[in-house]
Amino acid sequence: MPKTAKTIFHTTEKSNFILNMTPESYQNYNLRILLGYLLLMPLFSLILEFAPVYSVPGMALSITGVFAIVFVFIGFMKSETPKSLFLPAGLIGAMLAWGLVSLYNSYFYSISLFGSDGRNEGWLSLLFYGSFFLLGAQLGTDDNRQKLLQGMLYLGIAECFWSLLQMLPIGVPSYYQNLEPLLLFRIFLPSGLTGSPIFLAILLDMLLIPAMLKSVFSEDTKQKRFAMICVFCFALTAIRTQCLIGYAGTILAVILGLIFSRKGKALPVLLASILAILLGTGWNAVSSGMNHSYSRETGENVMIENGLSLYDGSIIWKDSSYRLSVSGYYISGKTENPNGGFEISDLKDSYGYLWKNTAKIIQKYPLAGSGPDSLVYPQLYQNRVIASNPNTFDRCYNYYLQMAGTLGIPMLILFLILMILVIRRGAQGVKQSGNWLHVGFLNAVILYLIMMLIGCGSITTTPIFWMMAGICISLPKSE
Repeated sequence: MPKTAKTIFHTTEKSNFILNMTPESYQNYNLRILLGYLLLMPLFSLILEFAPVYSVPGMALSITGVFAIVFVFIGFMKSETPKSLFLPAGLIGAMLAWGLVSLYNSYFYSISLFGSDGRNEGWLSLLFYGSFFLLGAQLGTDDNRQKLLQGMLYLGIAECFWSLLQMLPIGVPSYYQNLEPLLLFRIFLPSGLTGSPIFLAILLDMLLIPAMLKSVFSEDTKQKRFAMICVFCFALTAIRTQCLIGYAGTILAVILGLIFSRKGKALPVLLASILAILLGTGWNAVSSGMNHSYSRETGENVMIENGLSLYDGSIIWKDSSYRLSVSGYYISGKTENPNGGFEISDLKDSYGYLWKNTAKIIQKYPLAGSGPDSLVYPQLYQNRVIASNPNTFDRCYNYYLQMAGTLGIPMLILFLILMILVIRRGAQGVKQSGNWLHVGFLNAVILYLIMMLIGCGSITTTPIFWMMAGICISLPKSE
């Protein structure tokens, strides 16, 4: 009798694709799921630019996240998951388990499970992120990793294109045309399809390093040119966000990219990077005059003079209060808020206010935190209507303090252990292969972790970090 394939419940061979799946097809499915996120997230986020349907981007994460969970289980069921992933998978499992403890002790179960409307970073997002991490670790070959990077670069170019439309005073919808916390109008900051200029800068800077290395070391001339275009567009657009990460992240990304490009012909990418930074800075300096920007701080329209400004504080409260209504509005006085006031135009004052008050929440809830995506609730002091509590915030803009404040110090410790493992194995893989692709992913992960000292996660950027981290932890086993 001819040999037949395995089946379940006496069904046909075709209906049992899971049991009969080859390692190569399993890896290809993993790649398609991750590429599916890169496609669906900007498409779903585009809807939000035209209508305040805040749950739509979260649907993109949920759809691809569910598929990711299924294929993680398939990998374990078919013994496709290598033993080298058992430890990181165990750390992911421990993080998810502690997330449930935090959820149980949270202010509102539903918000901590699904996340607040427009953020969608509840416990389920942790589950999806962990699944993306494990799929990224099981792409199998550098050919698949190259395809995923190419998808990321296409996403970056799409973000830059939409950002260009937002930066021009041509009527394209943008939440950051005005910065109401500072009473500034016709500012036209780009946010792309990420939800915030700060999120956009984080995404583009993270992609900038592999784009630089690809432009130097790729053997395909067309791909080298495409990567060079990416380098220029990413650096220019990140600078144009006029936030601290936009400048600091871009400069650090360029430095890291050049360090690891020293054995190649790095002069063209160096010139492209410098030109983009200078052009972006010059555009920032004259944008007020070009856009006819004005201020209403005095009650009258006063034209804003040209010059360089960073708008971090105003971006933070514009995003949370005016765009999503997940925090209170900003006021400059100190009497209406028991936490005191701060000057929103002062970077040190703004970030200091966030960190100082998050530290108080960590001190109050050191083990379980306030609950996933629930940082705002320990701050409510007038009533349960968030908007009635000025100067409250839902994002700390220090990822590590945010994690400790919402999920507890044990969660932060687990995360740091996992990241140490990721960097260690990634460095081993880079030393073993010397492949520019591996170097690019590893340094993108390291840059993201550095930027998170003044940044925060979002469903439009964080999944890409977890994909890259998964790739890094599997590099010692690269084929």
